[in-house]
Amino acid sequence: MIAASQHCHLGEPFLGQVDITLFYMDMVLTTMWAFSWGVIGGAMKMAPKATIRFCVANLLFAGTVALLVQRTATPSYLHYQGVEWLVFMGLAAFHSGIVYLVRLDELPTLARRIGPILIAMVITLQVAPEGSSYMVRAIVFSLTVAALTFNCFWDCYRGLRNDQFSATVRWAISGPFLLATLAMLARTLLVLLEGPPPSNAVFVQVPHFTPFLWMLTVIVMAMNITMAGLTAGRLVKRFRSLAEQDHLTGCLNRASIEERLSIELERTHRSGEPVACVFFDLDHFKDINDRHGHETGDRALCHVVEVVQSRLRTVDALGRFGGEEFMVLMPGTHITGAREAANRMRLALEETPLQVQDTSISLTASFGAAVLGSKESQASVLRRADAAMYLAKRNGRNRVEISLEQV
Repeated sequence: MIAASQHCHLGEPFLGQVDITLFYMDMVLTTMWAFSWGVIGGAMKMAPKATIRFCVANLLFAGTVALLVQRTATPSYLHYQGVEWLVFMGLAAFHSGIVYLVRLDELPTLARRIGPILIAMVITLQVAPEGSSYMVRAIVFSLTVAALTFNCFWDCYRGLRNDQFSATVRWAISGPFLLATLAMLARTLLVLLEGPPPSNAVFVQVPHFTPFLWMLTVIVMAMNITMAGLTAGRLVKRFRSLAEQDHLTGCLNRASIEERLSIELERTHRSGEPVACVFFDLDHFKDINDRHGHETGDRALCHVVEVVQSRLRTVDALGRFGGEEFMVLMPGTHITGAREAANRMRLALEETPLQVQDTSISLTASFGAAVLGSKESQASVLRRADAAMYLAKRNGRNRVEISLEQV
């Protein structure tokens, strides 16, 4: 960078010993991160679309450091504008990785992703890598990095919100990107306060250059560490999801749905808020297996889960209790609401037959609903919901029965 003091001769490196040491440390760290992300995404296949982009971003950062070490007072577009552009592309790659990692429902526009980079390139191409252009390049660099890191912060934060992370966790993970944005805006003000160097100035060291390098080092490390933590969290969540899921249908298995019921039971006993338990069993499922085969029977179970799941709220839970029998937990639902919800599920199944090649297979189910009493045991509410379901079967199937027993 440039300032109005401590001149150096053309062709000589203008970096101090501290800066050189810091640069080499940055190169080692970013290369190690690139290697780590490459192993995580390439060899271990963990979130490969995201982790490979993080790998590319760190390689670009390492390339930036390599060019900076070679920078001298001799004007060079490669070692000045080229370095800045590599930083931009590295941040853009990092942002792209974040978008894939947090699985945004709506992808950011192309203009928001690369617009700041194109604007910066157009502006910096108009100025020569000389002392007189330092102020323009420093401001453009700082503002562009601020825009790119804010993109990282915003998309990371809103993506984590989709996963229902707490506000504290969202801020902890996305916070480093916001700090980077604020730091670059502060640097813009600092450059403006320093003012332009003399028009005849050669390349010299700026007073705040070494602290600026330390700041960038900490920010890059924080970005990588938080994304590594999020990636590991995704893996743990995936393992937990696999342990909780029914291997065939993808809904909760029996152990998991019973655990959810236990949690809801404690909450009901503590707060008095109702929770409905709805059992349903496919009608004549054995006939489907006998006439169309067990593979079609498996497809029928998956179809049922897909149809019923589409009629549930995000707070509801659907689990396979065994065979063709399922259970739905509905927090905050009284018996009237449980009956209405069960009837919507019943109608949805009746109106959505399973299509197997040219064959349409009608599916119906019998439903039984009960609401957990304020002092009721888990076994008791399961017994009542199950009894209501079998009452629906005895009364003709494809219907909803409720348990009004007060416990």
